[in-house]
Amino acid sequence: MATVTFGDVVFLPPEKVSFSQTAAHQRVTLMEVGDITQLCPPGQQVVSFSGFFPPAGTYPFQAVSDPAVAADRLKTMLAEKKPYSFVMSGVQLEIRMEATLEELELWQEGGDESIGYRVRLQEYRDAEATVLQITESSSVRTEVSQSPETYTVKSGDTLWGIARQYLGDGSRYAEIAALSGISNPNLIYPGQVLTLPEE
Repeated sequence: MATVTFGDVVFLPPEKVSFSQTAAHQRVTLMEVGDITQLCPPGQQVVSFSGFFPPAGTYPFQAVSDPAVAADRLKTMLAEKKPYSFVMSGVQLEIRMEATLEELELWQEGGDESIGYRVRLQEYRDAEATVLQITESSSVRTEVSQSPETYTVKSGDTLWGIARQYLGDGSRYAEIAALSGISNPNLIYPGQVLTLPEE
């Protein structure tokens, strides 16, 4: 059976769940090289769905939060500056992530005791952890950047960028290509070992 929870709020499985995520890849034009693509990590996941909280006892076979309690709890979660666990399981598109409540809409129609809702959740990423990862990565690069004799190509690398980082001048990419036996400087691949010229 499908279950959908956000924090301690339990929802009926919604008829439709919208999931979106983008990657902000950057396209850059370099002299002597042409257009390249700088690959970036995917952005935060965004999940949107709507439905209703039925009156207590309407669905005795499935636990669902009480309408008034759920509505109040969601309003509190929107105001709080903290993430909660979002889980959608028992379906093909399973999602488990820490998320923040970004948008909330609630409504009630006629004399019905049920409360309708629409929510938009966004994946939470801890800023301190992200900065720590960047700092550790920068430290490793600083150690390696002391003119190594060889360099192993990573995803997203270009000869121009490697020459600029390790030789201080991107236009020296041709020297790396010549030493490494590369006939087409635009074609390098992850795992390829390049020979760097001495300073």
